[in-house]
Amino acid sequence: MFRAQRSAIEFFWIGGQQLDVLSNTFPKYGHEACPDFSEKELSVWESNILWSLQQYEDLHKPLVVWDLIGALLAFKRSIPQYVECTLLKWLSSLYLGSLSSLYLGSHVGLSMKTVLSHVSKSVSKISSRQLHLINIILRRVILAELKADQINSKLQNLEGIYGSEEEQLTVWMELLLNSEKELRERLVGFSFSAFISLGAYATSTCPQTVYWCPDGIAQMEQWVAHNHEHVRDQLKVLASEVAGSDRRSHPSKYVEEEQCTYCTASVPFDSPEVAVCRGLESSDGDNQKHKLVRCSVSMQVCPATPLWFCKCCQRWTSKLAAESLFTMPRYPDDFKSLIESSVQEETPKPFCPLCGILLQRLQPEFLLSPSPV
Repeated sequence: MFRAQRSAIEFFWIGGQQLDVLSNTFPKYGHEACPDFSEKELSVWESNILWSLQQYEDLHKPLVVWDLIGALLAFKRSIPQYVECTLLKWLSSLYLGSLSSLYLGSHVGLSMKTVLSHVSKSVSKISSRQLHLINIILRRVILAELKADQINSKLQNLEGIYGSEEEQLTVWMELLLNSEKELRERLVGFSFSAFISLGAYATSTCPQTVYWCPDGIAQMEQWVAHNHEHVRDQLKVLASEVAGSDRRSHPSKYVEEEQCTYCTASVPFDSPEVAVCRGLESSDGDNQKHKLVRCSVSMQVCPATPLWFCKCCQRWTSKLAAESLFTMPRYPDDFKSLIESSVQEETPKPFCPLCGILLQRLQPEFLLSPSPV
């Protein structure tokens, strides 16, 4: 707690410093928009926010951004256009190459829709760390008025928000959808490749030490099948190799038929987020079904035990992800070559696979009372 407070104080103090910033590189918001800050002070804040975002690209720097989020939210209450413009400049740098190009004016004339569209189409070229930053900022700043459950449900059915929400909200939601889909593809591709490689190790005579094994391969296969028209060809090829592999002697768990945590009913795979068991018919003719949550890493139904929890996206995790998922500079051209050199040394990390922040241990609510549907 003390370190978090200290980092917040340091960030706010840095933002208020009088640095030499070229005023013509920043838009004029007017004194009426935010009477507590001069144009120069706003320019200084913007410069430091962009600088801070760039520093998080260093993988050795922990992804603790709540001081930055606090500053953006504070500005959003009074001058939302200022926050939007600042974030669009940062997002533009992700496909233009560097922040320096922004100060040279290469971003001028690009509309919000154009910038977000470019970023959405370029997610495969963006590092996992940057995608995590995008997801955090979208959820905690741009979409802060929406609860995590609302955002997650909208992401499952993006068509439902067209016409019912502002167009501006829709384009931000599309970016979040594409960013999370990209991270899921990396997770599934890495898991498939690890599964195949570990299967080869299992048939060898040499003893192997493995620190991380993928779970939920059967559920990931179904996810690829459900999204067959939208996933990359490399993922389809890996899925076909997994389907043709020998799963009986594999060191990783392969659970094709899942059962409800509260009854023995089967649980079909309809979504990587939640699941509903088929239910069992009771003596009085009722068929009570249970709503269950799925692990954000393995896509399997979470057990009724204390789990890892993400404070940002509000998702649960029972299987920790491998470290390499958080250090990918872009979508790998070949998952197998990435796996062959690291699968035996992979260690699990208690980070959210979709937000990148440190997970917390919480007691799930359904331990106290199952949620019937």
